[in-house]
Amino acid sequence: MRIIILLASLALAACGGPATPLPPPDSPGSHITSTDFVLLPCGPVTVPNPCVLVMAGGKRVLFGTPAGVAVDMPPEHLRNLDAVMLFSLRGDDIEGLDDIRNASWRAGHETPLRVSGPVGTSEVLSAINKAYEVSDSFTFVEQAPAGGFNAAVLRPLPGENDTKTRVYDTGDLVVTHLVNDTGRVGYWIDYNGIRLVLEPCGMTQATQFSGESRLTVACQNSALTWPVDEVVFVDRGVAESGHEAP
Repeated sequence: MRIIILLASLALAACGGPATPLPPPDSPGSHITSTDFVLLPCGPVTVPNPCVLVMAGGKRVLFGTPAGVAVDMPPEHLRNLDAVMLFSLRGDDIEGLDDIRNASWRAGHETPLRVSGPVGTSEVLSAINKAYEVSDSFTFVEQAPAGGFNAAVLRPLPGENDTKTRVYDTGDLVVTHLVNDTGRVGYWIDYNGIRLVLEPCGMTQATQFSGESRLTVACQNSALTWPVDEVVFVDRGVAESGHEAP
């Protein structure tokens, strides 16, 4: 079943008031607020490859870019993506990366899109950027995306040469990647003292060394297994249906 998520403004009131809920209350997913810690499915076309959009603290971070990832992603998500995390550089895991690059730019993403992954990620990003130079020129002239020509570029986050390091840190939201000897990457996502673990098939290190976590998504022996096919509130421990998350 395709889940339609209607997102509200992610900005908090200037006076530091409560998070702004999604309007109206009878809309699907309208109970998500800017301070929630939420997993959103990427869409049925990406199954069975690991892929999920994490929302936390007003940020949107995409984990996994399999083929078709941009097909069902609403423009609001594409336009406001803060970062992309790759599970590996294997074809199944990155076939949708160029689609995310191009679709987010056309949707109005205003800065280069930051990407994290294992050793070799910088070279992959450079090759994708190079491959689309001519296409970017036509898109810039014919569609004039909001961010300008340079906003189309994929840019690597630091840390790809490290087996364990923080690759994204906004203060309240911290993403740590762990890379095994086969180039697969697992992630710890820490938000307001709550840890989420995302681990692809073919590795165990992210789960093994995670310490106390609220939720783990992996291929087996975890509370939630791939693919994620419903909205899950990590901080509340419930799925979008209102039942306890598995």
